[in-house]
Amino acid sequence: MQPSQMEVLMNNCRQLFISLLVVQLVSTAALAQEGTAPKTMTKPAAGVTSIAASAPNTTHVCTTAPRSEWMPVDEMQLLATHRGYRIKTFKVSKGSCYELYGFDRDGRIVEAYFDPVTARLKLQNIAR
Repeated sequence: MQPSQMEVLMNNCRQLFISLLVVQLVSTAALAQEGTAPKTMTKPAAGVTSIAASAPNTTHVCTTAPRSEWMPVDEMQLLATHRGYRIKTFKVSKGSCYELYGFDRDGRIVEAYFDPVTARLKLQNIAR
């Protein structure tokens, strides 16, 4: 069965996206070796809510897109690894997020939720 033009286009876009991320990460790593890289954020970015501030047992919704539009799990794990995360547990949460438990590049214990379509960090909690 031949892939449709849309499937081919989506695959090409996904590959381009990953290539751009890898280039950005390699550049950041080079800057870090020179000592000019920006510090890693310890607080969530604008629009990202801390898990500690949310109600217990709250389901976090990262996307309403159908699963057919989601990035494959192995690609998201690769991106998270390139972003400096060491993954201990990776799963799909009840709220349609990719959920990661592990360590950030500074060795801190972290819980992070990613949008499975865009790979954007939606929520992060760093243990103290």
